[in-house]
Amino acid sequence: MSLLLDQPLTDEELDQLDQFLYSDAVGKDAMSLSMLHGYLTAILIGPATVMPGQWLAQIWDRPEAAIFALPEGDAIINLVMRLYNQIADELAQDPPVYEPLLYWEDESMQNSSIEEWSLGFCFGAGLAEEEWQPLIDEEEGQFMFMAIMSGSDDEMREDMLKEGIDLVRHDNEVAEQIPEMVIEIRDFFRENNETSRSKHQLH
Repeated sequence: MSLLLDQPLTDEELDQLDQFLYSDAVGKDAMSLSMLHGYLTAILIGPATVMPGQWLAQIWDRPEAAIFALPEGDAIINLVMRLYNQIADELAQDPPVYEPLLYWEDESMQNSSIEEWSLGFCFGAGLAEEEWQPLIDEEEGQFMFMAIMSGSDDEMREDMLKEGIDLVRHDNEVAEQIPEMVIEIRDFFRENNETSRSKHQLH
């Protein structure tokens, strides 16, 4: 890995990537920056190894070859890979310094919208749906995954509205809990994989 790919993105580079993802170059249904952050987070903490060749193509609303063919294509892919490595580094620190990349509805940062990050996270988990099932089968794991999913699932949000739940307050509470839940989900899969390896060795 080159030194350049180890460098975290600057604010200017995040803006550059954000603008590209909203441009006509990638199509109207490409991921946003916040969605990409949630997507990469799920890939990194999940139980399966998902190679860049598998997940890169899902970011754009155009064939991947068309992205590489753009004059800025290589530079954009470089930014995406650096963001991936940046998230991995934040998760690896002791203690982790991970924070979700969210949009805020106002300058007070008291009204977060987790919809796009949540949607990206669910897409990332969906790349290895079968391997994520043990988390869903555990009560606490299911609670955490559903809490994250509640940020973007239309049916869940409609039900919460019917129950009189304040979605703005709910989203803010979930946003505050995301760093802890991300680490707990990562640790769940680590422990689950270690247990599986031990059982396999005993046989």
